[in-house]
Formats: sequence, structure tokens, C-alpha cells
Amino acid sequence: MVEGTLGITTHPGGFPGARVAARHATVFLLIAVPAFLIADVFFSAGRHPTDFATFWQSGRALLHGRSPYPALQSLPARAYPTFAPFVYPPVAAALMAPLALLPYGIAVVAFAAIDVAAVPLSLRLLGVRDWRCYGIALGSAPVFAGSALGAVSPLLLLGVAAAWHYRGKALRVGLLVAYVVTAKVFLWPVWLWLVATKRGRAAAIAVAASLVALLCSWAAIGFAGLRTYPRLLSRLTGLEGPESYSLYSLGRSLGLGGRAAEIAVYLVGALAVALVARRRLDSRRLLIAVIGASLLLTPILWPHYLVLLFVPVALARPYASPIWLAPLAIWFDATSWSYGSAGRIAALLAITAATLFAAARQVDRGEPAVKAGNGLIPCDPSRGVAQPG
Repeated sequence: MVEGTLGITTHPGGFPGARVAARHATVFLLIAVPAFLIADVFFSAGRHPTDFATFWQSGRALLHGRSPYPALQSLPARAYPTFAPFVYPPVAAALMAPLALLPYGIAVVAFAAIDVAAVPLSLRLLGVRDWRCYGIALGSAPVFAGSALGAVSPLLLLGVAAAWHYRGKALRVGLLVAYVVTAKVFLWPVWLWLVATKRGRAAAIAVAASLVALLCSWAAIGFAGLRTYPRLLSRLTGLEGPESYSLYSLGRSLGLGGRAAEIAVYLVGALAVALVARRRLDSRRLLIAVIGASLLLTPILWPHYLVLLFVPVALARPYASPIWLAPLAIWFDATSWSYGSAGRIAALLAITAATLFAAARQVDRGEPAVKAGNGLIPCDPSRGVAQPG
């Protein structure tokens, strides 16, 4: 291996002209994509609602001791493109409080920069050193959508990547899993990864930290919305679930009722658990499985959630290979993300499932090896990074 542009490890071999062109294209993406995203967020700040606008307003509400949650009776009968109520646990509002102290125009640009920076940092923590992977990730639709909307998905990617990196440190991984689960409830299966890999102390720390964070953040708003929170989540599922790209939404678009669609998702989940339980999986395969369960079983799935696919991709192949192109395929219909037809939902779910399956199979085939000159450099399975042979 050699040190390539920006100090990221590259792998020699192939045609020199192709390597130079690929390097230039990646450097362009590494510079141009973040710059474009931040500039777009800056010039469009306040012109249209974004996820970050909801977070910023929730942080301001918490700072003033007010509830960030909408009243149930104020929710519309049907979701619409600008529908973005705050429905996260209050921990998310507490985390946004520092940015809520800033004027909105400054805060939204700062958060966009944080979102963009979270992606290469996540790949670094996952053991990726190939500069081509960084360019592919920054050019992918989930990263673009998440950063442009001001969503927390790139930060969730960072949390999961850091949990993997520090999996040998019980306190660190426990706190990181607590952050991920309390920030976005659909990622609760990540806690099962701690249990299944016999990290009991880390699992207990995650539970305790989650309870403390929830108690303190809810206390800051006088426990407003605590009693009605389950009903709020149920109402949100009824409003946004059919309009998203989840298995639940696919069932609804095919004519199933709400309850029937939920049962279908539960059956798929039970089948997946049965298949996983039949095999002895190591830590990497189990993390791929819980990421897959989180994405495929959530009743609300938006394309920017799929930034989490870079976890299984990086764990399977921490260097450029065909599997890294899978998230790029999500660009197939970028103009119709908000409300998908059955065909588009099925296509997005197929890309997700195929990526997870390919990652699991490539891990199953043995530890990945990186081509270097005429030899092979095996990867250390405990770290997932290339080691000298």
C-alpha cells in the first residue's frame, strides 16, 4: 500500500491512467460535494422546512423549558411534504440545544458541515483507508440527502461506527449505543448486538445511560408529552409510514390495511431472526444483521437512513470493491423520494437487502484481503483494517 492524496491509503495496481483519473475524480468529490452541500444549505436557509429546522426549534423550546412536541389534536389528517413535527425522544432536543443558541442561518450551515464531516470520520473509525471509498460515500444519495436536509442520519452512522471501533471498551461502547438508540428509536436492535456478543457490562451501561438521559431531558421540559408519547409515535406511523419507503409502506401500497401491513412486517422480522439464529455469527456479522433489522423493520424509512449501509459495506470490504457502488444506485429516482410508488419502494428495499446480503456473504467467505502489488495484505478481523502480511 502507498499513501495517496490527502494521506489516505491507496492500493497500487491496474492502469496508471485510470488510477490518476480516479484519484482526481475522488479529490474533486472530497472538496466539491461538501462545499456544494454547505453552500446550498446556506443559500436556502429558511426558504423551505428541513429536518434541522425542526431540531433547532426543539432545542430552543427545551432551553426555554417548553415542550417541543406537537399536540395530538394539531396533527393533520394526512402527511404532506412540509410535515416535519418533532417526534424524537427529548434527548435529541437536548443535543441540539448548543446550536439553538446560534442564529438559524449560522446554525444550519454549522450543522451541515458537521453532517458532512461525520461521513469520512465514520469510515475512518470503521477501518477504511482507501481514498476511493471516501469519494464514493460523499457522492452517494443517502449522504447527499441527509446533509442537505439537516438530518441526523450521518451522526447516527458516526455513532454506530464509533461503537464498533470502541467495542472493546465497555463504558465507551455502552454510552455510544445509548446515544444512538435514544436519538433514533428504530436503531434499538443495536443494543441486541451488545447482548448477543456477550458484552453484558456495555449493555447494562447502555440501558442505564439511556434511562438517565431520557429522565434528565424530559425533566428539563417538565415531563411534558411523556404520557402521550406512545400515541404520538403511533400517530406518526399512521401518517408518514404509508408515504415512506419501508416494508410497512410497501404493504400499504399493495392494498393491505394498517394492521395487516404491521403483521406482515412482524412475520418478516420473525423469519429473519429464525434464519440468523440458525447460524453462529461473529461480531461483524451480528452488527450487519442488526443494522439490516433496523432498516428493514422500521415502519418509517427514508432514503437518507440508508447512509447506515456504509457500516456493513465497510465491515465486509474496507477498500474499493463493487459492493461500494450499491449505495450509488439509490440515485435511481432522486426526484421522487418524498412519496414513493410500490415499484420505487420495492426497488429501494431490494437495493438495501441486496447490499446487506452481499456484505454478509463477503464476510462469510473469509477475511478480506487487499491487493497490493503482486501479493495480498490480509485484514486483521479484530480491527477490520489492512495489516502488513
